[in-house]
Amino acid sequence: MSIPRPEAGRAALITGASSGIGDELARQLAARGHDVILVARRADRLEALAEQLRQQHGRRVEVLPCDLADAAARADLLTDLDKLDLELDVLVLCAGFGLGGPFITEDPDRLTCLVRTNVEAVVALSRALIPPMAERRRGAVLFVSSMAGNQPMPHFGAYAATKAAVTSLAEALHCELKQHHISVTALCPGGVTTEFSMVGGMEHVEKRTPSAVMIGPRACAMAGLRALDSGKRVEIPRLGVKALAWFGAHAPRALWLPLCRKMMT
Repeated sequence: MSIPRPEAGRAALITGASSGIGDELARQLAARGHDVILVARRADRLEALAEQLRQQHGRRVEVLPCDLADAAARADLLTDLDKLDLELDVLVLCAGFGLGGPFITEDPDRLTCLVRTNVEAVVALSRALIPPMAERRRGAVLFVSSMAGNQPMPHFGAYAATKAAVTSLAEALHCELKQHHISVTALCPGGVTTEFSMVGGMEHVEKRTPSAVMIGPRACAMAGLRALDSGKRVEIPRLGVKALAWFGAHAPRALWLPLCRKMMT
């Protein structure tokens, strides 16, 4: 199983395409020859990216602005998607954001938005958009998760929990959808040099994060697409992140939890 070859009337849909990894995934899929559908909240950024992709690669690029945390907006997105008369060959679920700091001081509304964006929207869109791929026995789905979902992380707990859910779903679907010839991969990077730390209030943590566990969005996107193309279940870019993920999964919790709390404070 691999990423289907680009064909007329078929497209790749990328959520979270207005910045960071999502932006890079859209660029790289268009460079491979795919028509693309860009989804995110910020319409101005999507339009700017769409124009670049049309000029650089001559692809059909559609822009569908949507706040994925809003169930009604997601329903409208699916209606608008039907009107495009395009079959989805590739689904990239990249939209999401993080929150850092003590759980008891987080804004409750922001926490709700986090869960709705990172988990609820991922589950809802997967359920809506994957079945037609299964019927055609053709497709590829990339879940952009995080190494944070590999283990509990004090002062990053809610975000880590959402990504644990995403990785778990991706791994389950990797198994379930094999019989339908659909490739499914969970991309689980460590730190990525994007707007993520600024949005999540984690800039102080990123500044002291070792370079061995950081990666740029372009390299991260490339790793994700390579893994999806090869039918890999989980991709953790960079050896340093793999080592940290192994330690987080296997170290006694009594050792890992206070160490992580110190690391994330």
